[in-house]
Amino acid sequence: MTDLPQVVTPQRPKRRASHFKSLSLKLYRITILVLIICLIRDYFVRQRVQGNAPIKLQEVQKLLPAADSLKVDHSARMGLFVLDKNQKPIGYAIRTSPVSDDIIGYCGPSDTLIVFNSQRDGIVGISIRSSGDTTSHVNDVRQNEYWMNLWKEYGWQKIADLDLQSGEIEGVSGATMTSMGIAHAIAHRIRSSEQKIQADPPFLFRTKDATLIAFCIGACLITFTRLKRIHWLRKMYKLVAMIYLGFWTGDLLAESLFAGWARYAVPWRTVFGLVVLAAVAVFIPWTTRRNVYCQSICPHGTAQEFLGKIVPHRSKWKIRPDIKRALRWIPALLIGLILTILFLRIPIDLAELEAFDAYLLTSAGIASIVIAVVGLVASLVVPQAYCHYGCPTGAIFEFVRSHGRADHFSRSDLVGGLFLILALIFNQYADQLQQFLLN
Repeated sequence: MTDLPQVVTPQRPKRRASHFKSLSLKLYRITILVLIICLIRDYFVRQRVQGNAPIKLQEVQKLLPAADSLKVDHSARMGLFVLDKNQKPIGYAIRTSPVSDDIIGYCGPSDTLIVFNSQRDGIVGISIRSSGDTTSHVNDVRQNEYWMNLWKEYGWQKIADLDLQSGEIEGVSGATMTSMGIAHAIAHRIRSSEQKIQADPPFLFRTKDATLIAFCIGACLITFTRLKRIHWLRKMYKLVAMIYLGFWTGDLLAESLFAGWARYAVPWRTVFGLVVLAAVAVFIPWTTRRNVYCQSICPHGTAQEFLGKIVPHRSKWKIRPDIKRALRWIPALLIGLILTILFLRIPIDLAELEAFDAYLLTSAGIASIVIAVVGLVASLVVPQAYCHYGCPTGAIFEFVRSHGRADHFSRSDLVGGLFLILALIFNQYADQLQQFLLN
């Protein structure tokens, strides 16, 4: 009998599996990054809203018994959504401190809790949480039911428009200065939020923004088109980017920049070009596998590349594999340190942990200059030494970078998951950890 020809099975299912695995890893990595940013944002919004004496659920329940939980409002109102057991909003709570702490009654400020209904068009009740004023005067105000209930006639906007000078709200007899101090503090607290809501800066688009966007377009053209074969053009582009972004404007992407944006907000209205640069640095490698910022735009990367050509290739150091693996942990350890500094509010300038601040010599710190110089010297004998073994910002761009169908769950993915767990712990317990360290 003659052998039958073998039938070759199609590889489509395997390709589909590879594509699904690659897509899953891409979503996992960008989700890890987004969640960590959200946790940082949530923690610092809570700090700004709640201050050092956060509103407790029990306080709100005294005024609104159906309250089951509190949720921080990330808007400029800086309050708390009051939710029932079905997680539906039934009220809105704010406190006058620390925004109105400069308003003194008789001899000190008072921290007052104000609970509105869910539409904020009426007050459910107010409560004096604490006061630096005279105890007897504060008690007189607390026990004056007419004055305390008078606020139920007002809503958010009505208080914002309140004219206290006209006598619309009168003071408590015998505690006039204390009660009027509380009234002024309530009005000031709401007006300050209204001013922030209405004070969004206008969208600005300057020459500087256009230049940054032009650098982004240039990097993409050099990376994805035939222009990448023109070596002199690539070198010229990198040299111009190093001079302009590094020594002239200092518009470099760094952990200190991203940490500030995570804590407060992305200032797309005022520095649109820088926001586009950051988006290109994150999403181009995530979607195309090409790390255009590190490879073509970053001034420190370019400086290392140019210096590295001074020493012949045969004179470069060959790092042992075990030492190389150990050195690659440095950026991850720095990211962990940055998270710790952020959440515990340790007074350390994050710019001092990277080399980029050194390019603005007039404002650079000593630590940043030392890191930059060491990285440049090391690049003479170890190609792109700082990029590979010392840059936490580059490590984040590399973390989100796709590797196509050959992608797999790696050590960096595990570390990313651990960082998310660390951020979750800090988000919930950073204040307790800070108090423990202080004591």
